[in-house]
Amino acid sequence: MSSGGNPRPRGPRDPLLRAVYAVSLGCPKNRVDTEVMLGDLLSHGYALTMRPENADVVLVNTCGFLHDARNESIEVLREMSRRMRPGARLVAAGCMTEVFRDLLAEQVPELDLAIGVKDLLRLRGFLQGDDTGPREPPSAENPRLLTSDPLTAYLKIADGCSRRCAFCIIPRLRGRQRSRAVDDILAEARILQARGVRELNLVAQDLTHYGRDLRDRPTLATLLRRLSDEAPRVRWIRLLYLYPRDLDDGLLDGIATSPNVLRYLDLPVQHADDRVLAAMRRGTTRRALERLVARIRSRIPGVVLRTTYLVGFPGETDRAFENLLAFARQMRFEMAGVFRFSAEPGSRAAALPDQVPAAVARERERRLVAVLGEIAHDLRQRLIGEVHEALVLRESAAQGAPVARARLWFQAPEVDGQTRVRGAGLRAGDFVQVRITGVHGNDFEGVAVGRRR
Repeated sequence: MSSGGNPRPRGPRDPLLRAVYAVSLGCPKNRVDTEVMLGDLLSHGYALTMRPENADVVLVNTCGFLHDARNESIEVLREMSRRMRPGARLVAAGCMTEVFRDLLAEQVPELDLAIGVKDLLRLRGFLQGDDTGPREPPSAENPRLLTSDPLTAYLKIADGCSRRCAFCIIPRLRGRQRSRAVDDILAEARILQARGVRELNLVAQDLTHYGRDLRDRPTLATLLRRLSDEAPRVRWIRLLYLYPRDLDDGLLDGIATSPNVLRYLDLPVQHADDRVLAAMRRGTTRRALERLVARIRSRIPGVVLRTTYLVGFPGETDRAFENLLAFARQMRFEMAGVFRFSAEPGSRAAALPDQVPAAVARERERRLVAVLGEIAHDLRQRLIGEVHEALVLRESAAQGAPVARARLWFQAPEVDGQTRVRGAGLRAGDFVQVRITGVHGNDFEGVAVGRRR
């Protein structure tokens, strides 16, 4: 989903160009879709503007995964409609347009165009009044405008999901899983490497299931080996969104032995009570999760695990919640987040009996967050004095001393904080050995003790 160069945005004052302004909501996978749409527009005569008031086209890539996310998408669209100049066109793209198009039309009557998740490359044609273009998925040949830190990029290796978790509507929004061919992913990785990207974050709705829908059935482990070989200047490869049930030893051993696949796994477990897990249709049990975590930590020494928990699921009794608390204390995941259950229309869970009152769910969320906060504080305090690798993102000055902004290898972009590193001559793109000297919430402080350019 990238091309051989970043499309060069020109100023919106050029009368030959149409200016586009974009907002991307939701997950990193949505960000990639936004970057593809912008890359296509900018490589065909559009210009990028940083102000919606100057735009001819305002693009909002929506998120429809949760009720709150849909409300945010609607509010952003309304705000954009108020700020746009007369004659500009308001476009909604992304998840909400697939299932909630009627809601968008009702709540945002100013909307001019809605683009589905499989129509990313048809946006330009739609804007020009041509709706006959092919519904082709983006590939490495398509331009992509990176909007993240220039040293970091998300690499989407599949879209959609073939799981059937009771609380989730992603299959309704994005369809069944569609994996990209290995060669296409590698081509994009090489392009991103040539553009200076030093960290690739592999994303999909379900990384673990990658390749099972392709004819030659490549595995994630195979893809990682080839990425390591064919994009060697990408020093960090990070795996996000690994479904717990199908993690095999081949993949774990590949992570443990790869020189540039980080020992950081995002492993959403959701719950740890067997009855709740069964109602969620997660295909696992608490004991199986315990064995999996033990196996991961045994086969990948020093691994950092991120997870998410879901509280307030229908039928979650006080005892079930206490089981979850006990599991969280026992597993001591290094990073963890908490969501409250939301009865999404069309999900199996929305029709289940024994819905948990909102006030109870909020209290359970508060209690679990408190436990996770204590665990995180303890684990991070233990890191003080240790030396870990960091990627310098930007050099800056603070109180006359050279201080660089960086991320340690176990800090994923946008979710795990950053690190202030003291040291002379640090430049963006340097990989630095950092001795951790302090912790402030998710953020760290440290001093550089060695570097690699």
